[in-house]
Amino acid sequence: MRFCWQLLMPHREVSEEEEEELQTHVDPGKLEAVEALIEAIRTSPDQIDVWIVSTENAFPIIQDRGYETYS
Repeated sequence: MRFCWQLLMPHREVSEEEEEELQTHVDPGKLEAVEALIEAIRTSPDQIDVWIVSTENAFPIIQDRGYETYS
């Protein structure tokens, strides 16, 4: 519920320190993809579908073969 509320708010709740930490530890392309997802969620289900397709092309899904071995 809180996440939905945060998506509806027009302002950002990230402090300058948190933003610097994100920029230090998260690849800029991945950070941009997350921000695009949040914008797509705010826009429409169709935009989420567009985001999924573009993100799968940019960041291929990692196959966890270890999980397959034990399942």
